[in-house]
Amino acid sequence: MNQPQNRKTLVKFLINNLLIVSGLIMVFSGCIMQVGFHMGGHTENIQGATYVESRAIDPDRVVCGLTYNGWSHTHKGFIVIFTLLLLHHLYTHWNWYKGVLGKGLIRKNWLTLTLCLLFLIVAVTGLVPWFIDLAGGSTAARTGFIEIHDKLTLLLILFLILHVIKKTPWYRATFAKIAKN
Repeated sequence: MNQPQNRKTLVKFLINNLLIVSGLIMVFSGCIMQVGFHMGGHTENIQGATYVESRAIDPDRVVCGLTYNGWSHTHKGFIVIFTLLLLHHLYTHWNWYKGVLGKGLIRKNWLTLTLCLLFLIVAVTGLVPWFIDLAGGSTAARTGFIEIHDKLTLLLILFLILHVIKKTPWYRATFAKIAKN
């Protein structure tokens, strides 16, 4: 391989690995927020009626060394990092997308296309609650989007795992090329 090709291969390899690492941290922090802070809830007795608040968050609770704010900032930070890396990844593969869509190869590439669509929906359902909160909107609407986001994220994780498994031969071959040079 020539020098510019070596550099392009190394950059692609690094971007893909950074996508995996930032994606893992993003998923882990999201799971910690969901399991460590959102699940369970508490009950209140108000005027003889019992109410269950399942989304109450104790801001002083510490899970794996961080409070909810710490995990939330970690999650949001890695969302930004992951999105920037993903945009670069999509840019470098833009011709592939044009070819797949232009030649009608959607059925053959359904996994990758579904992954992209799922990521877009998960991103939107994750961003909308921020805007609802900033605008002082309805807590019920915000919570509804968060619930959709949380559930679709589980499906997205499955598709991400399948995508990485499908690309394992590329990782092996690329690592061998990089190691050889």
